[in-house]
This record gives sequence, structure tokens and C-alpha cells, in this order.
Amino acid sequence: MPNFLKAIIMTVVAFGSIYYLTGNSAMAMGLSLIPLLLGLVRVMHGFAYSLAALCLIGAVAWSVAPAETKTMVRAEVEKTGVKITAP
Repeated sequence: MPNFLKAIIMTVVAFGSIYYLTGNSAMAMGLSLIPLLLGLVRVMHGFAYSLAALCLIGAVAWSVAPAETKTMVRAEVEKTGVKITAP
């Protein structure tokens, strides 16, 4: 698979995961540019792909977490000023 195609796939995965967690498209776009740029310049592939994978794992874990866990985490995160909009 060509290198630029891997970078684009990882960018889409990261964008979708971050957007699911935060609901903020600007934040999702900014953070998803990291795997894209690092993948396109062929530097630090492991870090770029790990970042996208970590975002995906976080989104999946959040989607299967019990409701009381989500409520507790939401309360703690909102103390920092960040709003979690994922259901």
C-alpha cells in the first residue's frame, strides 16, 4: 500500500475518533493532521499511527463504557474546561 494512502487512512480514523469523543470538528481536524503530515513526510510513522490507533481505542472504549462511568468521567473532564459530547 502506498505511503500516502496509509497516511490518509490514519487521518480519517483519527478524525472520526476525535470527532466522536469531542464533537468539535476544529479540534478533530487539528489533531488528525498530525498522522497526515508525519505520514506524508515519512517521519515518525510509528508515532503517527500510534496516535491514530490510540484515538480509535479511546473512542471504542468510550462507546462501550457503562453509563455511570461516563457520568463520572464527564464530571471530572468538565472541571478542566473541556466538554465531552460523545453519548
